[in-house]
Amino acid sequence: MIAKRLRHCLKWLGAKTICILALPLALQSDPSEAARADHSVWRDRMLRVSFEEIDMPDAGEQMGLYGIGAYQRFKPWLYGGIAAYGAATGERGGFFTGGFTLGAEWQLPDNWRADVGGYVGAGGGGAAAQGGGLMLRSHVGLKYDFDWGALGLNYSYVDFPNGEISSDAIALSFDIPFSSPTRRWGDAKQTAADYFGDDLSNITRHRSHLAVRARVYYPDSGSKTTAGQSLEDTLGLIGAEYAWFLDDHWFATFEAAGALSGNVGGYAELLAGLGYRLPLTANDRWALLPALTIGGAGGGKVDTGGGYVARANLGLEYRFSPNISVILDGGYLTAPDGNFDTPYIGINLAYVMESIARDQKGRPVKASDPITATRWRFRAAHQWYFDAQRTGGATRDMELLGAKIDWIGGDWWYLTGQALSAYDGEAGGYSEGHWGAGVFSSGWNNWQLYAEMLLGAGGGGGVDSGNALLYKPSIGVEYNLNRDFALQAGAGQIISNSGNLDATYLDVNFLWRFGVAR
Repeated sequence: MIAKRLRHCLKWLGAKTICILALPLALQSDPSEAARADHSVWRDRMLRVSFEEIDMPDAGEQMGLYGIGAYQRFKPWLYGGIAAYGAATGERGGFFTGGFTLGAEWQLPDNWRADVGGYVGAGGGGAAAQGGGLMLRSHVGLKYDFDWGALGLNYSYVDFPNGEISSDAIALSFDIPFSSPTRRWGDAKQTAADYFGDDLSNITRHRSHLAVRARVYYPDSGSKTTAGQSLEDTLGLIGAEYAWFLDDHWFATFEAAGALSGNVGGYAELLAGLGYRLPLTANDRWALLPALTIGGAGGGKVDTGGGYVARANLGLEYRFSPNISVILDGGYLTAPDGNFDTPYIGINLAYVMESIARDQKGRPVKASDPITATRWRFRAAHQWYFDAQRTGGATRDMELLGAKIDWIGGDWWYLTGQALSAYDGEAGGYSEGHWGAGVFSSGWNNWQLYAEMLLGAGGGGGVDSGNALLYKPSIGVEYNLNRDFALQAGAGQIISNSGNLDATYLDVNFLWRFGVAR
């Protein structure tokens, strides 16, 4: 009886999550006011990884879901951010969802914490019974805080309201806390001593980079499709990677990629791992970057079994400038419980940055160093596709949820990375990932115009995206609510390079401007 009531409570929480996703942003305090109040410019954040097994509709079938999320603490008890879940065990390799999480914590005696939260996202794949693709997940549990990390045991409930998947589970989670200094757009330049205070002994600069990745896979002869046929074509992938250096050499890496050629539209990867950067020359222009990564992959009828993959690669980096690097790499990816093994070669264009951390593992910050801001925007997105073409010739409207991350390069332009998945319109499992650029006008009475052009990959859900290569132009209008938040509304066209998908869409975004001190 208790378990049944708990399931009902968690299902209710998941259904209500979508109504309160904007709450953390609305409660976000003014960074300058917070700094004056607690004499700190630091914002507490955390990276969470998790694993759980859920029951599938077919009797006796289970799917192991791994999760990865990046969250900010808006209040000491309130956190929220973006998260993704993917299949790692079972029979549904290629099952992915992405969305938003909101959670709350309460301090208990000793180092224990109570944790409750909800997730709303969209996705699917792996021929699962996800229906339209909307996923709700709620959890309640306990965490033990070790200071350097927190281990959690949770009772979770996963529900696809317009599909057949509905299951409770026991989930393990691990939180890795970190902090970064915030700085609002347009703040006057300051020295490190003015910004952080006189004591800089525990503040250092760490290298990081954001890269666009293109890769070509050459599947081994034993690689197969989910129908048992040989996978003979080479596969072309495009993706994005973020690497953050733990010290001068070791780095953590996070990557997402999708297929845009090879007749495997819908194939995608979500990976994380550890690497090492070994400079080869005194001027640091040349370096080797070996790395090991693990994660989930599948879709596009590629037989990755339950979805778990492991990859080893070696990169050769050449730095054209302090901020721009090109990395040539090669490696090998394997799906241990599937039939997909492939060597690959790739090229990566990386924008090299520096991040500031509270430790002694990076390059020391000097009192006279100028502190500026890297300007970013986060956009929570909802899109409507009208008469989207499906395989077989039919058309149908569909709705998507997603997230957009923008790097503001100047006073009128930006670069953007975007990911969206269908949650309604009988297109569950359809997902897109894009890179692109945009421009925006100067403001007039809180209004301004914008336009952007995207190039990316998308597939799944019975949508006729051909080889998955997509073009996506759009225009829109933005209304600034205040200095940090805005609303956007726009319209555009989604165009497949080789499929029949050519649909008009409407787009609305809730926009949050934030800066990271550097």
